Amino acid sequence: MKYSTYYVNLIENGKGKRWQARAKYKDERGKWKEVSKILTDATGKREANKMAKEWFDKINEEADLMPNVSKAKTVDETFMEYLNHQLATDEIEKTTYRNTMYSYKAYIKPYLGDYIFASVDKNIINSWLTKLYKLGLSQNTIHTTYARLKKVYSYFFNSGELLRDPFKGVKMPKKGDPKITHLTFEQMDDILSAVYLDYEPKDKMFVGILLALYAGLRRGEICGLRWNDLDFQRETITIRSAIGVASGDDNPYYTKNPKNKSSNRTFPMLPQLEDALLQRREAIKPKGNWFVVGDKEKFLRPTHYNRLFSEFVERNNLVDAYGEKIVPHSLRHNFATVGIRAGMDIASLALMMGHASRAMTLDTYGDANADALKVSSIKLQQTFNENSIFYEMENELEELMEKEEQEDKRE
Repeated sequence: MKYSTYYVNLIENGKGKRWQARAKYKDERGKWKEVSKILTDATGKREANKMAKEWFDKINEEADLMPNVSKAKTVDETFMEYLNHQLATDEIEKTTYRNTMYSYKAYIKPYLGDYIFASVDKNIINSWLTKLYKLGLSQNTIHTTYARLKKVYSYFFNSGELLRDPFKGVKMPKKGDPKITHLTFEQMDDILSAVYLDYEPKDKMFVGILLALYAGLRRGEICGLRWNDLDFQRETITIRSAIGVASGDDNPYYTKNPKNKSSNRTFPMLPQLEDALLQRREAIKPKGNWFVVGDKEKFLRPTHYNRLFSEFVERNNLVDAYGEKIVPHSLRHNFATVGIRAGMDIASLALMMGHASRAMTLDTYGDANADALKVSSIKLQQTFNENSIFYEMENELEELMEKEEQEDKRE
């Protein structure tokens, strides 16, 4: 499929007048169709035309890379071609590719792989979902698998290569409510005691565990952190990269950008963590480009980090508030719940966690601890008291009554 021509026009919507680019193409039946894009930053027709040309060239370039969907291609062939295309053009990372491949082979290919891609309809999709529910899968697994297949169909439908979207009219499976773990104060003390008993500052896991506990870092971020990412003068930590894991490669470990744009962040270093990092720095005398948790310029592999962490937990019999064995991500969850308990504002907590949006932080951790509501209500009460006209009137009335009492005593 090729886009044959484009043009721009000025449209008016709820946000005022905006320039829009439109491109034409012929579908598999030879009928003309269009795709469009709002040119948000265009200030005039000349600039709009320039931006439209760049967009037109880009979508044609993508069309050249993307295999066409013919009537003969199966779901298996199309899904794999699409996924490999995304990996080849860096639209997804190796880790995402690995995770998608796992759910595809387990939950999509066995049930839909032999169907002709263009022949799948909503009845087939609903039948497939019923089979997934009968497997006893979690809501989140079904939701994620559904979204991955829907993404492929949406691409070909929106690009004009499919006449209908089989997911239209199908109810999307709900996501399950995540069970967010946290630690009691005693359990946090148990972890700290175990770290200082089991490790010395020269040991990589000495700070490898504390970076999860005191900074809420992800496993890949801990393994990818370098000494030049730490600013002891400003007392900040900057997350610039992470270590990813991809299956099927001879060397599955690679350095990558953080999980999303928001994951690239700088935030304050807690004093407890700073003390531990300074102890390790003094013990190993590192250079700036060395990895904080690793051997000089060699990072600690995330899977090795997991194994060392698991051995640490087993040795010390460490559990969370639900009595379950702690995993590295447990400490990240706990960091967020401690932040909520301390009354942190959601924007600051979202930044420190590296979440893509504040809504994600609020949805995930907003109800994680009942203490948060108590802290918030106290702050609300204080704010009303300190800024209310009634508070000022009450003070004035008290002063007036004191004066009257003093005058009565004089008389």
